[in-house]
Amino acid sequence: MTQLLVSIRDTTEAKLINDCEIAIVDIKEPNRGSLGAASPETLEAISRIISPHQTLSFAAGELLEWLSPHGQALNQSPRHYYGNLWNRFNFIKLGLAGATRSKHDWRTQLQLFFDEIPLDCKMKPVVVSYLDFEASQSPAPNDLIEFASSVDACSTILFDTFDKSKNSLANQSQPELTSLITEAKSQSLTTVLAGSITTDCLDDALTHQPDFIGVRGAVCGSHRTDSITPERVNEFVHVLQQANWNRASKKQNSS
Repeated sequence: MTQLLVSIRDTTEAKLINDCEIAIVDIKEPNRGSLGAASPETLEAISRIISPHQTLSFAAGELLEWLSPHGQALNQSPRHYYGNLWNRFNFIKLGLAGATRSKHDWRTQLQLFFDEIPLDCKMKPVVVSYLDFEASQSPAPNDLIEFASSVDACSTILFDTFDKSKNSLANQSQPELTSLITEAKSQSLTTVLAGSITTDCLDDALTHQPDFIGVRGAVCGSHRTDSITPERVNEFVHVLQQANWNRASKKQNSS
């Protein structure tokens, strides 16, 4: 069954969704882009509100925001910047918009960031693949699947969109997206599909059988920068559960 990830931005939203049936609570600041980073103070405050049994992830922005002007080193240490958060969260994700326009190898640059994650912490890196990779000047999805499978600490890949004006299903053909998710799973990677997914396109999204569906805009007012409402979260949970049940029933009947 495909499970739900919901992205929240602050302690107010954390309190609103604390009783909702969400597999992963993710934190990001939507006013700062697709994977806008919340401050360490916001992350810590949210982690104290959410149940300790809840799986937590957060966005750390784009890789280029962490690199020095010459792109060969980090301009600050993520290990120090996130301090005591390494054991409060399960996952950290980092976007790669603009990475392919750099004269330096994005694999080496991304590894610089991943190497900052303490080996003895519970937090693990998530490789992010923007499906609108040409427009966002990001690495191609197949290259990121290969990279993610080569990183021992990484077990998850997120397929998302940098431009939120189009959903993820509009950036790849159905067969191509299915192929990407199938290939990622064959490499023992957990798959998350996000990018402006709503209840209207949920059935199409589920045909690709991702392990998780990630949403924000679909559970906000009228835009992803509006506040989340628990009613919309619960509605999405219900629709997802029903869609999962329908797919399971069809599969059972066909067999």
